[in-house]
Amino acid sequence: MDQKRPASHTLARIALVALLCLALCGGVAQAYELILKAPSQIQRGMPLVVNGTSNLPPGISVDIVLYKSGHVTEELARKTVTLQANSEFSVVFDTTGFTKGVYKAEVPAISGYSYLGDSVTLRVIEIIDRSDEIVFSAFSSQEMDGTLDIDGSIAGLANSGVQIGVTGPGGEAVFGPAYVSVKSDSSFSTEVPIKGPGQYNISFTDAKGYIGTILVTVREKPVATTPPTIVPTTNPILSASAFASRDKPATFVVTTGGPGTIRAFTSSGIDWVIEYTDTEGKTVKVNEKGSVGNEEIIIDTAEDVLVLKVYPYSYAAEGDVLLSADGAAKVETSGPGTAATTPGTTSTEEQSSPLPAIGVVAAVIAGVALVVIRRKW
Repeated sequence: MDQKRPASHTLARIALVALLCLALCGGVAQAYELILKAPSQIQRGMPLVVNGTSNLPPGISVDIVLYKSGHVTEELARKTVTLQANSEFSVVFDTTGFTKGVYKAEVPAISGYSYLGDSVTLRVIEIIDRSDEIVFSAFSSQEMDGTLDIDGSIAGLANSGVQIGVTGPGGEAVFGPAYVSVKSDSSFSTEVPIKGPGQYNISFTDAKGYIGTILVTVREKPVATTPPTIVPTTNPILSASAFASRDKPATFVVTTGGPGTIRAFTSSGIDWVIEYTDTEGKTVKVNEKGSVGNEEIIIDTAEDVLVLKVYPYSYAAEGDVLLSADGAAKVETSGPGTAATTPGTTSTEEQSSPLPAIGVVAAVIAGVALVVIRRKW
């Protein structure tokens, strides 16, 4: 006769089988994972590297999407990777041109793998931009003379230092990174030896990290040419001269006499720069001829007065500059004691002649003598 098993044993077996089923199902559901890794903060312009690991089967393609966070999420870039046997992947996003703000890198849903257990498929990244802290005062277009001029100021770095690195054409390292001292007024200045023309990227970094990059174009030095023949005009060419250096530009006031076209040009011998403000309020710097020619501008103006600044391109140069204007009513400097001149004339003070006075005296003497003679006769 069979002995009946207790009901408790049957219930225990059922519970055990149920637990095993749940464990197996849970194990299958949680078998696959994907972990995304990215920096929480980077500087604008620096490459954004997003790494990841996954135990999904090799050969599966996965998208990594970069979004701009805001009221409306905007997709900026998408990269697709094919998973390899080593379970690792990496993509790089270019942040050049991005604005500072919050971004996110995310792996969208993968077809056929809706459940990925404890996966991390989204990372939030803040892009910061400090490039507006740099005031770059050197020319963004420089003439090839063997050195790259780097001058400017950075707010908040007084009496400290800034790390500067320079890469030249082709991406080769030209200078640094090396620290350059910052003065008490937050200004810095250095010259970097270079071998040829091209585009040079100047990067700035301080203790807080990357600040920004400035692009400078170095152009070939112009070849000496025959001075252009100046076609005579009906209007006289007026000129004025003044002493000028890089720190103390000469300021010329050109009276136009009304709307029209003004052609202004400097003397040669020194590499001069002409600077003025256009109708939109922007500062315009003209430096194209070097020291072998006359720097020249042609301006269509509706103003009655045009202010021009002239100074040498090099900090080491200084001297007298003659500014001439064709089509102007008057040219003078803003400093006292300098007046406009016209070629072929000199400014002299007219002196009254003593001859008229001598004639009057002689006439009086002759009259007296005539009266005396008549009385005697």
